Amino acid sequence: MKKEQPPIVPNKKVQHLPFKIGQCEICHVEKDGNKYALSKEPPDLCYMCHQRKDTKSRVHGPIAAGMCTACHDPHQSDTMRMLKAKSVNDLCFACHEDKKKQFTSKPYMHPPVKDQCINCHDPHQEDHRYRLFADRRFDLCVSCHADKKEWVEKVKNKHGAIKIKDRCLNCHDPHASENEKFLRKPTAMDVCLTCHNKPLKRDEDGTVLMNMKKHLDENPDWHGPIQWGDCAMCHNPHGSDNFRMLKLPFPETFYASFNINQYICFMCHETERFTEPLTKTATNFRNGEVNLHYVHVNQKKGRTCRACHDWHATKGTPHHIRKYMKFGKIKAPLRYIPTKTGGSCAPMCHPRRYYDRENPVINKR
Repeated sequence: MKKEQPPIVPNKKVQHLPFKIGQCEICHVEKDGNKYALSKEPPDLCYMCHQRKDTKSRVHGPIAAGMCTACHDPHQSDTMRMLKAKSVNDLCFACHEDKKKQFTSKPYMHPPVKDQCINCHDPHQEDHRYRLFADRRFDLCVSCHADKKEWVEKVKNKHGAIKIKDRCLNCHDPHASENEKFLRKPTAMDVCLTCHNKPLKRDEDGTVLMNMKKHLDENPDWHGPIQWGDCAMCHNPHGSDNFRMLKLPFPETFYASFNINQYICFMCHETERFTEPLTKTATNFRNGEVNLHYVHVNQKKGRTCRACHDWHATKGTPHHIRKYMKFGKIKAPLRYIPTKTGGSCAPMCHPRRYYDRENPVINKR
């Protein structure tokens, strides 16, 4: 005859209600000489009191196998929900050992993951993939990141990456990462170039964006933010109301009336280069003391910085000066030639003109 088990002494923090009130007969009956036999086998026994946990399309393995007691102690525990571990995550990692190693070995762990897995996953059942409380690609993320939901919905220039494939997860790992912001690649630029390695069409106006990876590969003289791998220094990866999703304004046209507050460039570059008509120190782009940045830009019909400079990368020219500028539908060569104390250019808008910092040049009009 099977030996009868002695009663369990209540001594833990969390106790199952029938056990707590001493109503063992709710679950146990005397059967075949065993005073503490179960009246039904789990999970049917559990479902006598608890709502069924196997009615949705995606059911956790232990629940599907009827093994409620794989996770819960039926009598008492020191952990909430009468878990058989010290914490939710310890319980999950008891089976998901690969996830424990993957998450805890990385320096950046998503706070909901670090707190407890059930912040995002239902431990019993759900209709969403991985038993998440909402669609994992966007809806679940914005249940916490409500500011991002509001932002991406209202901005004029939207980032396509947030609308395609895995949406937020195209760029971010939802659990843990070797990188800040839980990025899937070491730098923001590495992430960007997983999509910007081919021409891409903007939904807003049909503009075709260049293959940026090809452009950077072919032009080794990179702008500072590119050297640092930080595209997000200038661009907002979640969208923006500014031209090209820039974090601050920049004129959209070749010509623009100068406004010091309308140039993101001044986030890093000194404004004196463009506000002082005469200078000996603010810029090297001068003819004697005449500030040629001021002459070109600080006008009612001023040329914007990108008329002459490529803000990503160039090859064979100093100061990120373009070899070609886009004027309307025309690709016009700048034909810039530097010298030790100045230089010259000859775009289609005027014949070759020279400048020299030490010996000012008088150019013929």
